[in-house]
Amino acid sequence: MRVMRCLARLQSKSCDGSLVSHLPPSAFRSSSQLSSSHGPGFAKLNRRDGAGGWSPLDSNKYQWLEINLGERTEITAIATQGRYGSSDWVTGYQLMFSDTGHNWRQYRQEDSIGVFSGNTNADSVVPFKLHQPMFARFLRVVPLDWNPNGRIGLRLEAYGCQYKSDVMEFDGSSSVLYRFSPNSSQAPKDKLSLKFKTLLNSGTLIRMEETHGPSLTVELVKGKLLFHLRKGKHPSPDFHASVSLGSLLYDQHWHSVTIERISRHLNLTVDKSTQQLPIPGHLSLSDISEISFGGVSGPSASRTLSEKNFVGCMENVLYNDVNIVNLAKEGRLVSMTGAVSFTCSEPVDVPVTFSSPGSFLQLPLSMPSDELSISLEFRTWNKAGLLLTFDLQQRAGSTWLYLSDARARLQIHKAGRILIDITAGSGLNDGQWHMVHLSGRRGRLAIAVDGEDGGTAQAHPSFPVIPENQLFFGGCPGEGKVSHGGDHGCRNPFSVFQGCMRLIHTGDEEVDLIKVQQMSLGNFSDLQMDICGIIDR
Repeated sequence: MRVMRCLARLQSKSCDGSLVSHLPPSAFRSSSQLSSSHGPGFAKLNRRDGAGGWSPLDSNKYQWLEINLGERTEITAIATQGRYGSSDWVTGYQLMFSDTGHNWRQYRQEDSIGVFSGNTNADSVVPFKLHQPMFARFLRVVPLDWNPNGRIGLRLEAYGCQYKSDVMEFDGSSSVLYRFSPNSSQAPKDKLSLKFKTLLNSGTLIRMEETHGPSLTVELVKGKLLFHLRKGKHPSPDFHASVSLGSLLYDQHWHSVTIERISRHLNLTVDKSTQQLPIPGHLSLSDISEISFGGVSGPSASRTLSEKNFVGCMENVLYNDVNIVNLAKEGRLVSMTGAVSFTCSEPVDVPVTFSSPGSFLQLPLSMPSDELSISLEFRTWNKAGLLLTFDLQQRAGSTWLYLSDARARLQIHKAGRILIDITAGSGLNDGQWHMVHLSGRRGRLAIAVDGEDGGTAQAHPSFPVIPENQLFFGGCPGEGKVSHGGDHGCRNPFSVFQGCMRLIHTGDEEVDLIKVQQMSLGNFSDLQMDICGIIDR
């Protein structure tokens, strides 16, 4: 009881309800379970059902316990226990959260590593108040360390409250225009706040304009938010001032934006980063008369850097406490262009993170024998790293597709001789998603980077370029990691890849990376599955 009173003091008065104890067993999932009595549905705090908690089949760093809260929820605290009456408990763990059950994001305390201290015995409750709340439908606990004299064992509770979410979705041809009468009293403050999520790296989010004065445009350009303050409405490339905030913001996770005018300054905030932009004396933003969300049209459209409207979702759009989404639903003070919906579709994105020198992904060959087609998307900050390698049939040589000086390079070696050496693309270490496609048919071999825009390179080998049986991505198995019956035939004379990959295709089929995670397809080591762990440097 003393622990629970301590936990209650840690939590806020308005958002501290129990979120897990009332959930049905179907709301719990796990990577595995030791037995039916050790299943994830038994992982409720202070309960003794089944074997007294969840334990996975194997105690290793690939295990996880997942909870479906049923709807997007504000999570403010968590508490953990070990498995009742046992020597099984978790001493350190990570928290992951998601809206879809895919494309997880790691919770970090003040941008630190994000490792939480767990338990020292099976039955004591260890509470933890989150510095910043999480907003998510799905919560996942990933054990990192456990009692060396036992197994992973876990019971838990999460605390929080229902989260009010008003959303609107834009398809790239739609926008919402909010027109209103400026505040004649010229209040010293004006505030606009919202959250957004998208999978595209560019698009215009916001345009704030005065009737005859300056304008402020907020654009997503290559994953960064740019705030442009312009002098007037006439078409001109001249910016009076601009600020860039954030990076890699097109990850299909929610990011918060706040614009606050305080006297002669603009406070601009993206997630936890804030910059101040002074408003010159001859300009004023106190008489804003219209705000456009999702894009701009007419002459203004040509004055954006992204040259695109926004594709994605916005949530809880508030201007001086006026709920713009509700106005749009009711058709008051708002005009809409194109198809604006009031739900947020969730495209499934399953990335994997190569985080260590031992990371690799091994996949069986799956394509016609007379045609080569392998493609993937990747993002990295490094100039060098192996993307893909495989041996050729009939001992025709070994193939490597790798990054060299931030370019995609393809080499085929045999007996120490370089038979093929071609290069395409440039600047591929900028943290952005890039696509590379390796294709070959009838004496023609080609690599293409980012479609038609990124460059292509071709070769005409005198031998068939057909993989033998296995494809290796990111690296090779090390000693003791030989897989699938004998010599894995993987050699990497280049740097290991560190970054993320997604949308891997062999032949015409996309690889199901969830099956890889479930150990039913291929083989892997030291990968973070269903998450892109790359962060802004």
